[in-house]
Amino acid sequence: MADTPKRCFIISPIGAEGSEMREHADLVREFIIEPAMAELGIYAYRSDHNLSAGRITEQMFGSLLADDMCIAVLTYQNPNVFYELAIAQSAGRPTVIMVEKGATVPFDLHDLRRIEYDFNPRAIRDKVYVNQLIDYVRAIEASDWSSEVPFGKGLSPLGSAQRAVQIYENVREFGGEDRWLDLVGEATSRFCSAGIAMYSLTSHRVRTAMSEKAKAGCEVRIMVMDPENPAFEAMINRDLGQIERIKVAIRQVKRSLDELNGAQPRIQGKLIRRGALHQQLALTDRSAAARLLCFSRSNSDVPVLHLQRPSAIADALDAEFDSLWQAN
Repeated sequence: MADTPKRCFIISPIGAEGSEMREHADLVREFIIEPAMAELGIYAYRSDHNLSAGRITEQMFGSLLADDMCIAVLTYQNPNVFYELAIAQSAGRPTVIMVEKGATVPFDLHDLRRIEYDFNPRAIRDKVYVNQLIDYVRAIEASDWSSEVPFGKGLSPLGSAQRAVQIYENVREFGGEDRWLDLVGEATSRFCSAGIAMYSLTSHRVRTAMSEKAKAGCEVRIMVMDPENPAFEAMINRDLGQIERIKVAIRQVKRSLDELNGAQPRIQGKLIRRGALHQQLALTDRSAAARLLCFSRSNSDVPVLHLQRPSAIADALDAEFDSLWQAN
């Protein structure tokens, strides 16, 4: 499996569409940040680029706590930017600060190294600030993508204890369709999922999100159980689920996958005719979610593990998915 690309969350003033602030933010991203990140092979994005539906604040917190690095654009002294920068620093996220030349920098941040940019045509043509940003990021890479909390020596980064794995008592606590959309939205190069029936794949919002990801170059692979699989009926507790209803749902999901594949070849679906699932999986290049399948509980009442990469457990789930995919 190819190495997962590094991720960079851009902390930036955004402003209303068509505003001076939005125009400035887009220029910084287009002429400085994106060329530098493209050369480094890093996926860089702002909060308004996330394709997931809803829960913008939660998505932002997840990016600040889990992404490999951040870039903070302080121009316009936007309160949201300072708030998000403080979270990134508290989480020990390596952060590059950028500000337009001549703009005021708050006293508490005045001593931090930063890139002071402008849009002078020669500087843009010669990639002056692009090269400065590349040098900053290579220094972060040399430090193994680590950074100390700047408020005091020896402080544990915010979220460090929870970053590797989170355990949810049940699916309701983990989140419903919106959380599933969050997982689709965070994927950059791959989204893989497997389950018994995968009812969510009949949702218009989910289908649209997967189609948009596939159009952007993301590989989408989905597997559901084949009702003819000898293990299928043994996986279903008849006291908790109606087998015929589940079979109907699987047929609907398979039709949905065939339709999606016809419109977008990057979306592929398979029935699991050989082998059996032990958990429902959602795998991205950033994290892995496993809904543990329990014979004694309904699917909405089972525990869920959410693992941030890198993770040996996430790698094992990848291998399980790939093994089932190859077998079918």
